[in-house]
Amino acid sequence: MEVIVQYLDNLEDLVYAVALKWERIRRAIRFAFFLILSLSFQVLGVVLALLYPPIAIAVAALLMVGLLYRGAVQYGPGPASPA
Repeated sequence: MEVIVQYLDNLEDLVYAVALKWERIRRAIRFAFFLILSLSFQVLGVVLALLYPPIAIAVAALLMVGLLYRGAVQYGPGPASPA
């Protein structure tokens, strides 16, 4: 009976250790996903530029217009309202 209680105690310790480290694990998974996605977009952009230069220029122009539009209409910190 003592062995079962010891086994359950060890299992509980393992579960709580994973729960405490979960945030670091989640951040590492998220960073790896971002890194893989970013590298794949860069490689696809280079391949597109080498195979179809006019389409690559059009995509770059559309992305630039989107960034300029977002910068123009994005709300910034406004003046403080009088209280």
